[in-house]
Amino acid sequence: MVSAVQKLRSLSLLLFIAACFTHRFSIPFEQNILAADPVDEKANKETEPLPVAHEPSISLERRLDRSSKIIEFKRTISDETLKPVMLRLDYEIRSFDASQTSVVSLINGLIQRISMDKDTYHQGEIANLNITVILPLENPKINFLYRTYNLYLIAPNTYNTVLAVPMNAEPGDYIMTLRYQKKNEPKKIEMPFTVIPGGFSEEDTADLDISILTEETLEMLKYEGNYFARAYGKNPDSILYDSDFIWPCSGTITGLFGTPRRYNEDLDKWSHKAVDIANVVGTKVYAPNHGIVVMARNLEVHGKSIVIAHGQKIHTLYIHLDSLCVEKGDKVKKGQCIGRLGRTGLCTGPNLHWGFVVNRVHVDPRYWIKEKPEIKKGQWIQYKKPED
Repeated sequence: MVSAVQKLRSLSLLLFIAACFTHRFSIPFEQNILAADPVDEKANKETEPLPVAHEPSISLERRLDRSSKIIEFKRTISDETLKPVMLRLDYEIRSFDASQTSVVSLINGLIQRISMDKDTYHQGEIANLNITVILPLENPKINFLYRTYNLYLIAPNTYNTVLAVPMNAEPGDYIMTLRYQKKNEPKKIEMPFTVIPGGFSEEDTADLDISILTEETLEMLKYEGNYFARAYGKNPDSILYDSDFIWPCSGTITGLFGTPRRYNEDLDKWSHKAVDIANVVGTKVYAPNHGIVVMARNLEVHGKSIVIAHGQKIHTLYIHLDSLCVEKGDKVKKGQCIGRLGRTGLCTGPNLHWGFVVNRVHVDPRYWIKEKPEIKKGQWIQYKKPED
């Protein structure tokens, strides 16, 4: 009789454990309006469903030990109020909405969210990439339009980097790739984006006398380019710039970014890689943001020139200055006078050639101004002293 009771108790205990186990691993996936890509039904039968991400009883260590799987969701945007799908452990879930290209994910417990500010960019524009993680990423790198970028830790568990779309990038669809390592194994995440024409003016703005621009001058231009290349290779360890940039001086726009220039019946031609601001000689030129001067010298063709490093491989350059107020190695603050506008070197009149370079790629300066204005030739722009 005692033996039968013990058997009955043992059987009840086994049934209770089985019920708990079934409840533990049969939590249904949250209902969502997204339609998943077709998957192998046979594979689904052989693989038990995983618990949802918010399950409190799963330790972080167990999350990290699981194998990575990917389920990709797609949807047709008809309602901007749609919410991203709920997360599940060990699944990468991609959700594309109307306002931005974003990947909301929890991959092996490391990445919570990765997002780009938009999904479509003009030639010459910049893209901002943000990544939120639970644990630091090992050796992260970004591949964007055939260039490699570093990630920068801007806050605890938050990475950021600025990506450059070259003015000559072919319009079309591309993939941004994040690569990193987990336990010495390579991992990657991909995000789609699109490049569209920059809307550059086709007007030829160059009007240089044939006696000024010679083959020797062109060779000197290329030679002096080495000074700028060296300057772009010098980068501070930390991010120095703060939020948006300001115009470096007041004046009239006489040259736009991306405008094609042809000299001396096509002796040479290229596209303008900066914005030209014209004003009287001696007009003060100010640092548009905090940084370190990595070049300040007088050149034959470029004239008196300055390059400032702002961190994240972001540089600004100032050409044709009348005088320099800073030296190489100086730290400058936003709104500090760095020189005076002039007409030194090869130019047609007093102007400031103001350019932006990101990871050695020239981009349109207007995308760094808070309003991102649609500037045009002949327009007057105003320097505004930064707020303290």
